[in-house]
Amino acid sequence: MKFYQLAFRYLCRKKSKTFILLLVLLFINSMILGSYMILHATEDSRITMQEKMGTKAVLEVKGSDRFITENEVRKIRDMDGVISVNRMADSAVYPVNFNPITNSDSEDENNWKVTLLSYDELERDSAFSDLRYRLMKGDMITESSGKGAVINFALADANGLEIGDEMEVGTETGSVINVKIIGVFVAGSERNQMDTLPAVNRIENQIFIDNESYTGLFDNAGYRKIAVYTKKPDQVDVLVQELKDFLGSRVEITTADILYRQLEVPLNRIVRVMKLMLVFTLAAGVTITSILLCMWMRSRKREIAVFISMGKKKTDILMQVFMETAAVFCLSVFGACVIGSGMAGIMKELLMKENTAVLLSVSLQAGDIAAMFFAGGCIAVIAVCISLLPILRANPKDILSKMEG
Repeated sequence: MKFYQLAFRYLCRKKSKTFILLLVLLFINSMILGSYMILHATEDSRITMQEKMGTKAVLEVKGSDRFITENEVRKIRDMDGVISVNRMADSAVYPVNFNPITNSDSEDENNWKVTLLSYDELERDSAFSDLRYRLMKGDMITESSGKGAVINFALADANGLEIGDEMEVGTETGSVINVKIIGVFVAGSERNQMDTLPAVNRIENQIFIDNESYTGLFDNAGYRKIAVYTKKPDQVDVLVQELKDFLGSRVEITTADILYRQLEVPLNRIVRVMKLMLVFTLAAGVTITSILLCMWMRSRKREIAVFISMGKKKTDILMQVFMETAAVFCLSVFGACVIGSGMAGIMKELLMKENTAVLLSVSLQAGDIAAMFFAGGCIAVIAVCISLLPILRANPKDILSKMEG
């Protein structure tokens, strides 16, 4: 009779032992699978956080003589890990077809100017991002929105301007651009300003435009400030050093990754706990399974002695025991997958009960099953080898003589 036939006959004959081994392996594999599912979910959440947290390095020129040029911006975009760059510039300009708002009687030229602020993404790195300003109607300036301007509601009301109208601004050199109004904002502090404040410094006279329009107004326009967003928050220090090497001491660089660092703490805590649990499960799995198989192997000495007396080789006996364990192991893997699929939601709820800021998507995936199969298989193989070690090392004659004695 072949070794696999003997293995299945033995399992059918020893139902209680088979059931106990199945329960042990099922528990071990379920623990391994659960650990891998959570580790996989935390890694997915970390990657999602890295892409969405908006971790950035902010570059601001120290003087007014060497702004960041367009060529330098292009090279920064090509740096490793950079996903976007928000260019920012500002300048005082003259209104052409509208009048600025002012309560001052000053004849200074600043009392006849408005402030032009340019952005690639107005929702980021501006007074809108920290909720000091709020969009009343219309759209924000984005890289995909094309040319446009967002103006204060008071300036719009005073000049009879509406969304869709075009406004013109110019410089001392005679350069003029016209930009379509795409949005209207409110600050809420317009009435809290001093009457002596010149027009150029008033909130009502702040006009946000896109960078394409801004560079069309000024020859060789540069950027006073840029925000460099990275998809690798854990390597933001490397990016900062690369930016320092590229731009030298002419810029001051700060980082904004506090939110990512705060949300990373509970993730790291979960990873440490799961890794510790996984190590404990593997160690306990090898120990318990080995002890169980060793106890059963001692009770099978007579059976093994009979096989040897019949001329069976040690390799056949070894293959039979491996086949017995492998069959039970495969059943436990299937059961663990069923349990893991059903427990995914419960594990997510337990983990997120105290960490609502971090969202884990715990689910059963093929990679988790493969990892469980490999780890659980290693436990089963090691346990079988340990239980068979006395037989493999012993001489067949010694086994037979002990049984005869």
